[in-house]
Amino acid sequence: MRAVLCLSTVVGLVNAAVLVPRVAPPSSASSWRPKTHNPEFFSLKVDDRCDGSDTDTNCPFQGYAIRLEDGIVIATPYNKWWDPKLPIFLVDDDTQCYTVSKKPLQLYVNTVTGALKYAPVGWLPANSIAISFYKTGNNPLGRVDPSPAYFAWPSTEGRTERLGANTWWLCPLSNTGQYQIFISDANFGASKQGGVNKEDCTPESLAAVNANPWT
Repeated sequence: MRAVLCLSTVVGLVNAAVLVPRVAPPSSASSWRPKTHNPEFFSLKVDDRCDGSDTDTNCPFQGYAIRLEDGIVIATPYNKWWDPKLPIFLVDDDTQCYTVSKKPLQLYVNTVTGALKYAPVGWLPANSIAISFYKTGNNPLGRVDPSPAYFAWPSTEGRTERLGANTWWLCPLSNTGQYQIFISDANFGASKQGGVNKEDCTPESLAAVNANPWT
């Protein structure tokens, strides 16, 4: 009789536990809010443009913009009339850079390879630097080469250029016509980060173009 009562008690407790609604813990992405009260929203384009006297070889990145794909940041041809919208970014007061979206992503630099990468907010991997991103200037008309606004790391555009190369290096992804974004080797010294061969890479700046996340 005592065993039956104990068993009934256990079953009752199990049933009660099933009936209690389970509340999932809030994710870091959903609870994240920017620190700045005056965010500046922007998309990114490669700072390259042909003028009347240029050939395509003099301005190979005309019309290229920045997208996020499979965990890496890439430069790819872009046409605003039929291509999907570009990702929109903001740089927070603590110099960390995020996408403006329902599920925000965070940019970071991989300290082994020097690659510019991204991850969900709150899920930065080891060997990553997520601070010292800078967006300077204002570019409402979307001008490039020259641009009145730039996106740079680990300091503002003018200072990083003094390191001996532009802020970013564009390295070809096989024969796809797309390029992966790396920081300049000069940021970490003369050695190549993680053994990545950058002999075929091109140093370029990234123009910040004003963007509206509500359109």
